[in-house]
Amino acid sequence: MIDNLTTTTLADKVEERIIGYIKENNLVPGDHLPNEMQFVEMFGISRNVVREALSRLRMLGLIQTRTKRGIVVTEPPLLNGFRKILDPSLFSVKSIKEMMGMRIALEIGLAEFLFTNVNNNDIQELEKIVKRQKAIGSDNLSFEEEVAFHSKIYEIAGNNFISQLTQIMHPVFVFVKKNYSNYFLPVSKKLKERGEVVSHEMILKLIRNRDKKGYHKAVRLHLKHYWEFIYNYNESDII
Repeated sequence: MIDNLTTTTLADKVEERIIGYIKENNLVPGDHLPNEMQFVEMFGISRNVVREALSRLRMLGLIQTRTKRGIVVTEPPLLNGFRKILDPSLFSVKSIKEMMGMRIALEIGLAEFLFTNVNNNDIQELEKIVKRQKAIGSDNLSFEEEVAFHSKIYEIAGNNFISQLTQIMHPVFVFVKKNYSNYFLPVSKKLKERGEVVSHEMILKLIRNRDKKGYHKAVRLHLKHYWEFIYNYNESDII
C-alpha cells in the first residue's frame, strides 16, 4: 500500500514504484509487465493514478503497450526526455556556454571514430552538402544548412548517442544565429583578417585526405567563435 501521500504526488510515487518493479525483477526490453488492474491491486491505488503513471513511462519510452502482448519494457531512446525541453528560451547563457564547450570537445574528440569509419560514399554525401552550401554562400547559411554538415560528421562517427547530441544542440545554433552580429561576427572578422577562417569545404578536404591532425586544428578554428564567447563574455554582458 502507498500511504500518507497527497493526491498530487501519487502518480509520481506510482511511477517510481513501477520503475522499481522493473529493476527488482531484472526485467529487460521485451519482458512483460502487469496490466493496469494488476498494478491497481499491487499498489492499492486508483486505476486513474496507475494509468497516469504508465502514460508518463510511455512518453519516456520506457514501456509500450502492444497488441495482444500487453505492456512490455522497452529500451528508452537516449536523451529522449531532454529533447522535449529544447526551447532555447529556457536555457541560461551559462547553460548555452556549457553546451558550446561540450560541442567543441565532442567534435574534436570524435576524430578517431570519424577517420576510422569514413568511406567514399560518406565523402560524396559531404561533397553534395558543401556544393549546395557554396551556392548559397557561407555568410547566408540557414540553421538547417549549418546543422546538415555537422550532423553528417556525427553520423559518420557511427555512434548513435553522438548523432542524437546533434539534436540537443539546437538551442546553441539558435542562440548563435540570434546573437551573431553582437558576439560572434567580431571574432569571425578577426579570424578572416588573420586568414584563419575555416569553412566546411576546408574541413571536407581534410577528411577526404584522411588528415586527422589537420582536422583537429581546423575544427578548433572553425569553432573559435564559441571559445571566444565562452571566455570573453560574462552572463551579465549579454543583452
